[in-house]
Amino acid sequence: MYQVIGIKNTALAFLAVTLVIFASLHYDDLTILLTQPTKLFRALSSASSLAGLFFLIIGESFIFPWICKLPIVRTFFPPIDGMWRVSIQSNWGAIQRLKGHLDVEDKIHKQGTVKISASFFRVRMKFEVDDRYSKSSTVFVSVNRHWQHGSIELNYIYENITSNPVSSDSSRHNGAARVEVRDEGGVVSMEGVYFTDRCWNQGLNTAGYISFERPGQSRS
Repeated sequence: MYQVIGIKNTALAFLAVTLVIFASLHYDDLTILLTQPTKLFRALSSASSLAGLFFLIIGESFIFPWICKLPIVRTFFPPIDGMWRVSIQSNWGAIQRLKGHLDVEDKIHKQGTVKISASFFRVRMKFEVDDRYSKSSTVFVSVNRHWQHGSIELNYIYENITSNPVSSDSSRHNGAARVEVRDEGGVVSMEGVYFTDRCWNQGLNTAGYISFERPGQSRS
């Protein structure tokens, strides 16, 4: 989720941690090191390696999702790691009605479960609908802060696999979504729109609304 603060700020944070480690380890002999470039370079390299290890331990372990729950940290890195209940409203019904099936509702509703694995450097998502008709996994995910109004967005591209598709469906298709992450009253939720290339050559590609909520979560 480093995209939220950007590559520049990530690099600055790494530099700051490196300098703190360097100063902590060489506070007493700092004056001597400044007059010996070779030893200074080795000391900085060592501090940089320790800073990299620090980022790896904090950013790529179970510690990071826990840190994201802290009041100040969650304003930068939303606590999205874990299981979510997903509700989908698809325009498939509207497509069917245009083809003459007037007994179908405009919107088709489906629910499912998504598992989000979030670390500092990457985010992955796996989704399966409750009826087990299909399942999806992401091929690209980014978490960004909107440049204009400051809200945090979850943007992703996914691949869907349907083992036994109906005649009007495909066994595999791609999709994308743009979802806003909201943290209100300590309750995190997400909602936005998605679209697919499902059977695009037949004019059957779909789009719709998607929302995420924590299982058993309620607003205070």
